[in-house]
Amino acid sequence: MNNDKLWTKDFVMITIISFLTFLVFYVLLAGLPLYLVGALHIGIDKVGLVITLFLLSAILIRPFAGQWVSNFSQKKLLILASIAFFICTCLYPLATSLPILLVLRVFHGLSFGILTTVKGTICAENIPASHRGEGLSYFSMAMCLAMVFGPYIGLTLTNIDAFQLAFILCILISGTTIIFALMIQVPERTIPKPISSQTAGFSVHDLFDKKAAPYAVTIFILACAYSGISSFLALYANNLALSAASSYFFLVYAVAMLIFRPFAGRCSDKFGINIIIYPCLVLFAVGMFLLSQAHTTAIILLAGAIIGVGYGSITPLFQTQIINSLEPHRVSIANSIYFNFTDIGWAAGAYFWGIVANHAGFRSIFLIGIALIVTAGLEYLLLSRKKKSTHVQADFNINS
Repeated sequence: MNNDKLWTKDFVMITIISFLTFLVFYVLLAGLPLYLVGALHIGIDKVGLVITLFLLSAILIRPFAGQWVSNFSQKKLLILASIAFFICTCLYPLATSLPILLVLRVFHGLSFGILTTVKGTICAENIPASHRGEGLSYFSMAMCLAMVFGPYIGLTLTNIDAFQLAFILCILISGTTIIFALMIQVPERTIPKPISSQTAGFSVHDLFDKKAAPYAVTIFILACAYSGISSFLALYANNLALSAASSYFFLVYAVAMLIFRPFAGRCSDKFGINIIIYPCLVLFAVGMFLLSQAHTTAIILLAGAIIGVGYGSITPLFQTQIINSLEPHRVSIANSIYFNFTDIGWAAGAYFWGIVANHAGFRSIFLIGIALIVTAGLEYLLLSRKKKSTHVQADFNINS
């Protein structure tokens, strides 16, 4: 990749790989529940297990994948992970029983965890430092676009019982990732590793870094808040007799995010991340409040636009914060931390919001979500002040 500019052929290709990977993920995420109940006649209580095993496998493997990406050829890992992801996708038409499907989901989750770690690292390490916020904003758009089109494709096909066609489409898409993985050029890394990281020994430091913990906690809290939307907005809209509004919400969310995110990335590179973080947190909270008070489609769509600007813009900025908080040779570990804490937040949040909705109603999900956003904002504010104080003290010691 060319280190002098952002938009290179290889940057475009790794972004396409990201889009295709997440497209398969979201097609299956939306379509598998209907496949389990409609085609395999599996109870609804087992649906969550199928989804959870995939995410859990990805979460558990990512720290180790981060270490592998730091120590081995990134291109070879990208190719091998793409092939493993493709093979697992090919096996879905043959998984006609719950035990087989559960095993398949474990292995598919493992390949997904490795693939997302290596592609994110390749992208982050080869974006010019002066364009890191902007570059990661564009790169993360791939996942967000997949989040819009994947569920639409999956639900459209499975609603007409075209389960096998959905699987075949996923197979073709995942096969295409292998082609791009073979074509992409990944330069040899010139970032020197400290002596301690070159040893054969293994330590927790190889999987996690406490310098990233404060940012990771903020990401976890915000992901918990957003999971209330992703998991229960459709049921909330149905309860309001506004069932069509939920699908349009995500469309409006995506459009607002796509328009504003590049601007947010450029501004963060030029003026600093905090000038974007705090206003976006406020917008996220405002959008959640609108959802809690919604009675019409217009309010739900307005909330979608505001949350698209708010939450949709800050996720790549926090990824940038984590990457910048670690040493250059630990970019892979940084990406692993970012994705893991996002996934853990989504998984934990979805379970928690189910309990809340059952006992206090859907509106409480969004009202409590506001409290989580405020908590995340305060935690980030304290972190920023502590970091600034540390830098001031360090400068004072140097000058002394």
